Amino acid sequence: MKPSSTSSSRLGWLDKAVLVHIGVLLVGSAWAFGGNIWWSRLALSIWASLALPLTLISFLRKDTVGDEARARKWWLLPPLLYAALVITSTFNPSFATLVIEGDSLMAHKGAARPNWPSTVSATGSLDSLWLGAGVYLSALNLALVLRSRTALRGIMILIASNALALSIFGTLQSLSSAGFYFGSATSPNLRYFATFIYNNHWGAFMILSLSVALGLLFYYTRRIHGRDLWHSPFSAALLGVLLIAATAPISASRAATGMAAVLLTIATVHALATIARNRRRQHRSVWPPVALVLLLMLSATAAVGWLALNSIASRYTETREALAQNQSLWGARIELYQDTWELARQKPVFGWGLNSYGIAFQLERPRPLPEDRQYESSYVTAHNDWLQSVAETGFLGTALLVAMSALPLAALPRHSRGHPLVAYPLLGFGLVLLYAGIEFPFSNAAFLILFWTCLFAAVQYARLQPVGRSAELPGGAP
Repeated sequence: MKPSSTSSSRLGWLDKAVLVHIGVLLVGSAWAFGGNIWWSRLALSIWASLALPLTLISFLRKDTVGDEARARKWWLLPPLLYAALVITSTFNPSFATLVIEGDSLMAHKGAARPNWPSTVSATGSLDSLWLGAGVYLSALNLALVLRSRTALRGIMILIASNALALSIFGTLQSLSSAGFYFGSATSPNLRYFATFIYNNHWGAFMILSLSVALGLLFYYTRRIHGRDLWHSPFSAALLGVLLIAATAPISASRAATGMAAVLLTIATVHALATIARNRRRQHRSVWPPVALVLLLMLSATAAVGWLALNSIASRYTETREALAQNQSLWGARIELYQDTWELARQKPVFGWGLNSYGIAFQLERPRPLPEDRQYESSYVTAHNDWLQSVAETGFLGTALLVAMSALPLAALPRHSRGHPLVAYPLLGFGLVLLYAGIEFPFSNAAFLILFWTCLFAAVQYARLQPVGRSAELPGGAP
């Protein structure tokens, strides 16, 4: 069944409720410590819970919305099975709480039913499931309810605008060395950026936001019918894209810098190829606009390098000192992955339980950790979300997580896959999935919310896109 697209003026109360609900999640999580402080996660979990009645209403409606929602019922099977796996594990704990000299400790006693799903902490697993399920349903409602491409573009504009505001906030905060939240708060990690406690969490969040911003840039460039592209809103939009991308080196995140470079390179090649094709159709010289674009990108790169000079220098010095001391940059991380894999092999089907890694991993490395150990080496996470997922929920739980995104992606119409508001968000989606193989972005609530929102917004936009729309830049560009 092909959904019909409606104009923004015909949005019903359910459409508006879904938009407000996801909008509050997106903005609130990003500005409240990236959603990674206890009261922020609690507030987000409560607010995300409102997605359930919205989902139920969409299924119960006797109209086009209800028909479309019921047609997508299979999308709910993987998350329901995943929730059943986690809830079942809470009735079969494998650790017990002991109190020794006034201190509470978790001791491994073994699960009563070793071949059944189990968990280290029922409370920890349920808390994580509460937030994750609410966030997933909140984003899924975009695909179940919205029938307006204008409304979906509005969500994407909110994502890009929010990232731009955070980028300006973080850049000014970094350049002024004013401290976290300009000195009004203290971060447990010295490598913070903007409102995010960990700069690599910001990096993953920024990459997804940048991919959406690039999609919007290409989309609105197509809509400009005037002769002078550079005196249109295109110039301001391009500046916004560059400001967001600049935060990668400014935040001192090497991985984010690499991913941003990949995104911008692809976007530049796309723009140059489209410009060249359009200029040849008009029998005009290709080289003047191509040279202008290349000069712009080189100038922007030089400006960003100058702004991020201190951050780049500090990371370069750190890397050089580590190499001078014969320390492998990946040696400790590989050992961590090997130990995590050994932990996962002990319970390959169901895992140790959702949100159990920090405690279960002590079975592999029982030695106490120094109090002054760096945050990124604390082993509370595996620094590899894929491996950690296998360790926590086994291959079964990880397969269900993959299915949660695979089923919606399988519904992408072939004709709309090249549209900029589909292709670029999904390009960012793929990059952060690769990034999750060397870091832990999914432990950040703001990223998790943005991740699912980008997926379902792009999928639904693709399903609403009419056949035969081109993704090219206009003939007069630039």
